[in-house]
Amino acid sequence: MTQWQDKTRGGHPYRVTGRNPDSDYPIRGEVDDSGLVRYFQWTEDGRVCLDAEHPYDLIPIEAEAPSPARVRVDLALAAINYRRACEAMESAGESMGIARDVLVAAVKQRGRDPVVVKIDGSHFLFEFGNTQIEFSEIEVL
Repeated sequence: MTQWQDKTRGGHPYRVTGRNPDSDYPIRGEVDDSGLVRYFQWTEDGRVCLDAEHPYDLIPIEAEAPSPARVRVDLALAAINYRRACEAMESAGESMGIARDVLVAAVKQRGRDPVVVKIDGSHFLFEFGNTQIEFSEIEVL
């Protein structure tokens, strides 16, 4: 949700009194104009009028840019996480290679007939191709 400066574009104090999310002007409130209270509705971006700037427009508080030190910390953390992810992928690749070798050996022990294996509720068909064992997920009726 947008944060607003404490005065309107024209320097008037104001108070938000409610919201109506179904309206084109969902923000409701009142502006103190030299002791006279005026009631207003603003758009989601704080505008009273869509055609031009108005003294009663709300002014958003701009987000501060991160400090150079914060950016360096964020970059360092991102680099560490990236390195760990790369190491995990490499390790997973090695594990997949080992698992594939064990699977190939197990299927070869069964002969050249196709083999159906159920893994975590899914069924896979393992068949000998021309040069390698091929597998695909199948639906068992």
